[in-house]
Amino acid sequence: MMGDEHFSLILSAVIIVALAIYVRHIVYTAGKDREVDPERVQRIMRDLDYSHLDRVMNRRRKG
Repeated sequence: MMGDEHFSLILSAVIIVALAIYVRHIVYTAGKDREVDPERVQRIMRDLDYSHLDRVMNRRRKG
């Protein structure tokens, strides 16, 4: 009988700690913009495959 109670208490404690860490993360990151790395943007623009760009740009708008 005591084993079930201990398991329940330990499980509850683990869930509370996990939720506290998750809420802390949300509060810490709330309202922050993404960090922009100019070198990474230049690398993405340089390595991007533009061969299908015409299909995207010529697609008719719906609505």
